[in-house]
Amino acid sequence: MKNRKEINRRSGFVLIMSVLVLTSLLVVGSYLVSASNSEYKIANAQFTATKNYYLAESGVNEMLWKIKNDTNTRNAFLAGTLSSSHDIDRSSVFGDTKSNYKVTAVSTATAEASIIATSTYQVGNSVSQRVVKSYVSKATGSGTSWPFSTFAGGRGSQQNGNFTFTGSGIVLTSNGSRLHANQVFKVQGAEVVVNDGAVTSSNTINIVAGGRLTLNDSYQDAPTTTVDTLQIDFDSDDPNSWKNRATATYTSAAFSSLPNNSTLTGIIYVNGNANVTGKNMTINGVLVSSGTISLTLAGQNFTVNKNDTYGGGLLGKNNVSITTAGGQITVNGLVYSGNNLNITSAGTNFTINGSMTGFDARITASGGSIILNYNLDNFQQVIDPVWNPESPLIQIDHWEEQY
Repeated sequence: MKNRKEINRRSGFVLIMSVLVLTSLLVVGSYLVSASNSEYKIANAQFTATKNYYLAESGVNEMLWKIKNDTNTRNAFLAGTLSSSHDIDRSSVFGDTKSNYKVTAVSTATAEASIIATSTYQVGNSVSQRVVKSYVSKATGSGTSWPFSTFAGGRGSQQNGNFTFTGSGIVLTSNGSRLHANQVFKVQGAEVVVNDGAVTSSNTINIVAGGRLTLNDSYQDAPTTTVDTLQIDFDSDDPNSWKNRATATYTSAAFSSLPNNSTLTGIIYVNGNANVTGKNMTINGVLVSSGTISLTLAGQNFTVNKNDTYGGGLLGKNNVSITTAGGQITVNGLVYSGNNLNITSAGTNFTINGSMTGFDARITASGGSIILNYNLDNFQQVIDPVWNPESPLIQIDHWEEQY
């Protein structure tokens, strides 16, 4: 009898211990399952966050590529006119319907912009989102940039700085840039069409006598701050002055005596006035005058092509005067006048792929149009002799992430 009680007591003890052990194992097992589930969720969250990060970063990099390589976007970036028309919206980035990003780029100043990329990634019924913001600006050899397709003004104040467009019909169509005058921007009896750009004046914008200013995806603003004009070193002792860098130097008389259909290559420097009258001529590079550049043409063709080493342009230390009737004028570069810039075109196919800049400017056209396509690449080497064309277009100044 005693042994049976002892056996029962021991059996009860074993049963209790077994229950306690099984309960402990169940608690430990539940903890391990819960911990494993938490680890899985954390790992999945990290995986999704990584995908979202690279989605957003891909969006930023696509916009950077677009600013560098797409002409319209690049010109808008340089002119400070980036808008929603340049947005990027991608879906199914990873080959599924879960991954998407949208990128906007908004100009904060000329050649500066804020890029915001928002990525989304769907996990089950939930959507994870990440926002990456990047501030970018143009990087060049010496930091020189010129975002103006047309400019009139001196240095440091509203000295002169009048830009007047006059004539009949369309005087000028400007694409992707800023048109600025430090004094009065005036359109008289003509039409100026601006695509994807801006018209600004440090004083006033006057549209008079039937003049028209047509703004397509563009805006106008006056008064604004004054802008210092480009400083061109024509003939100082600096080794980078145009006189010292010239690949060919002419007197005024020798240049005027050049035969019809002449083709000149490099930096063509003229001591005195550079006159072209009734001749066809091609400049593969930059024509520089220590005096005035004067083109008087009637049915002839005059062409300036960008040189890979020097850029392209017509640079007059005093005036630049172009008078044409018929024929064709094409300038792939900068038209620069240290004093008065005067262009009178009658029925001429007139195209400038670059910029027009002067102390005071007057553009007159009749029987035809003057087309101006802002193109910094054609004259970057003109305004910045140490510019490296292989250097990146933009640099990232600040990077910020948001969840």
